[in-house]
Amino acid sequence: MTSFSKSENIEHAIAAMQQFSRRDFLKFAAASVGVASVGMIGVALPSDASAAVPNGIRFMGEAEYKVFHRLMQVSLPVDGTPLASLDKIPVMQTLDAALLAGMAPHVLNGLKQGVGMFEQGAVKLYGKPFSQLGDKEATAFCDAWDNSSDPLQRGLATGLKKLVALSYWANPPTWVALGYDGPVSKNWGLKSLGNAPMPAN
Repeated sequence: MTSFSKSENIEHAIAAMQQFSRRDFLKFAAASVGVASVGMIGVALPSDASAAVPNGIRFMGEAEYKVFHRLMQVSLPVDGTPLASLDKIPVMQTLDAALLAGMAPHVLNGLKQGVGMFEQGAVKLYGKPFSQLGDKEATAFCDAWDNSSDPLQRGLATGLKKLVALSYWANPPTWVALGYDGPVSKNWGLKSLGNAPMPAN
């Protein structure tokens, strides 16, 4: 088994996050239906990032959960909009079951190290970890890392937000406000052709 340095593990995780495509989104949407039907029954979603990890989360520890939960609150400001409320969508359960569950162990390990780096990165600027920042500070921190000259910081900020966004939008109830009723191929009963090449000319 190949051994990677912490930096290499994080870089592998960033590369994996950047490869998620539209097709992956649709796969996550299908997986999230199962998560929603099972994951939301009897699960009280924590209202703040310091709450314990809810039942059904298997691939995130408390440290990762706190960061992802806070990032969800900051990067998906849906309150007061027609968009589905965060307390009605199993975002963290979808992230865990549909995204993290499919990661290779070394990629998941790198992701966890990257989440730790992101969490502690705020200490230098604000004197406390990311999960404890107020909305304004947390947003500013995300923006700073999004625009950082350090590719690791930039990749982490973008990748972590992408995972959270995919985990929200993969849930069909979030589509209602957009007027999207799901993949056309499914709704119209179109037969899948797999990855058939486009016709020449």
